[in-house]
Amino acid sequence: METADFYSNPQDSHTCNNPTDPSKNTLPFCSIGCNTNSLVAVGDEEGGVQLLETAHDGKSQFCKPHLAFRPHSNAILDLAFSPDDMLLATAAGDQTSQIIDMPSQRSIYTLVAHQATVKQIKFQPGSANVIATSSRDGSVRLWDLRCKGSDAPVRELRISLNGPSDGQTTTNGPKRMTFARCVDSIIDAHLYRGHPSLVVSQASMSNETYDMPTRNQTHTRHGDHSITSLCFLPTGREHLLLTASEANANVRLWDIRTTYSHRRNTEPIPLSSTRQPDSHTQHRTFGITSLAMSGDSARFYAYCRDNTVYAYSTNHLILGHAPELSTISSNTSTTSLIRRSRFSRATEKEGLGPIYGFRHPLFHATSFYVKLAVRPAKDGKSELLAAGSSDGCAVLWPTDERYMRNRNPGIRDVATISTPRLGYSNPYATPPPSSSAPSACPSLPQTTSHARLNDTVPMYTHGTPLIRGHELEVTGLSWAHGGELVTLSDDCTARCWREDQSKAREFRKCGEGQGKRGECGWAEVGQGWDDE
Repeated sequence: METADFYSNPQDSHTCNNPTDPSKNTLPFCSIGCNTNSLVAVGDEEGGVQLLETAHDGKSQFCKPHLAFRPHSNAILDLAFSPDDMLLATAAGDQTSQIIDMPSQRSIYTLVAHQATVKQIKFQPGSANVIATSSRDGSVRLWDLRCKGSDAPVRELRISLNGPSDGQTTTNGPKRMTFARCVDSIIDAHLYRGHPSLVVSQASMSNETYDMPTRNQTHTRHGDHSITSLCFLPTGREHLLLTASEANANVRLWDIRTTYSHRRNTEPIPLSSTRQPDSHTQHRTFGITSLAMSGDSARFYAYCRDNTVYAYSTNHLILGHAPELSTISSNTSTTSLIRRSRFSRATEKEGLGPIYGFRHPLFHATSFYVKLAVRPAKDGKSELLAAGSSDGCAVLWPTDERYMRNRNPGIRDVATISTPRLGYSNPYATPPPSSSAPSACPSLPQTTSHARLNDTVPMYTHGTPLIRGHELEVTGLSWAHGGELVTLSDDCTARCWREDQSKAREFRKCGEGQGKRGECGWAEVGQGWDDE
């Protein structure tokens, strides 16, 4: 199993320091890997950004920052690099976003329009000019850096790492910056309006087994429509944008070519939206903390507060609701289809719900800070899905659907077939290889119905937890250019996880007595996996 080879050494752990007082630690909130090199940017609670080197070349260490600066005086909640890594975009708690020129670490654009914390920021695939942001105010804003904005003096962002004495902000002569222009807005993008699939039945609410919050969970209120996640579709469909909110598990698809802000006194209508999981309509709604797209864009994944990562079919959400993506007849022009899509006032189309989901005993979401990330398959490495967890670890799943074959396909089997894993300390951990396996990609176990939710889609529990690397909740995470995983935790550390089968096996087999496991982490698998 590809997920069993991850490990982390003591030098792969970085303690995040306050940018203005390095003697104090600070919480890391978000991270993003560069597109063209092995650096990973980490944003923290104090508004600082640190670039960490993930390459294992012996010249640099992950535990020491490659570069640090402070673009905000409030927490940074999301980061995004432009395709060429020359620009870094930030989303912060001060209700603004900054576009930073990385060679000089100067803020050259400021994005101001939201009326609450900016939660997410994304560059449109293939573009360093078009940007989408989302906020707790329930809106999505679209920005184009090519449009003329308003000029103002620029401020220097460079912060020294040598201590408070020389870490003050400095200026090097008069410079200018631009307040970028917001070209479109989707106001109340996920405001609850009583959609039939979002209504919780009164019978379910009055039932004595009604799902109550556990593990510090709180009830999701229908009035909470903060946009927690954005996800562009890849190049070729880059005009399509997915959004999710904390109100429910409804994912919406928008065409950013539509001028939503010009439709006064009318609610914004997406191209389509997913159905909520059927189990939610029987109990209560759960919000989504994060979205991620598979490498081939055939699937997108939603990290839901019901402790599940749901997988959706991208084409099921798109085709039939975006006519320009379907086969065009010879007597219909592309221009007319686009014009019809732009100005149509058709009602929202409801697509399909999730097709399957992932769970694990060490996988819980007790806050909206836990995130999701996908490593695309490249350079001989398979595609993996990683998610943070309130259990103090990250959990990995392979996304290859050959692992999810069911001998008795059908949703009905999920609730009736039990898959005991006798002989293993963790019944949900990755099984050891078997000589009797019919193929290199054996079928992996499904779980029975969730203790609190009546699932109607298959649930797979073949995840691999990365243990001992952190002491508290693992929140943000991201994949580096070379395939390394960087995880962030409330213990004020960032940790880099690397792949090496022999080293991961050594940590699992050496035991506690030899002292080799100190400040290390490894992928936890079932007993017998490492037997020769």
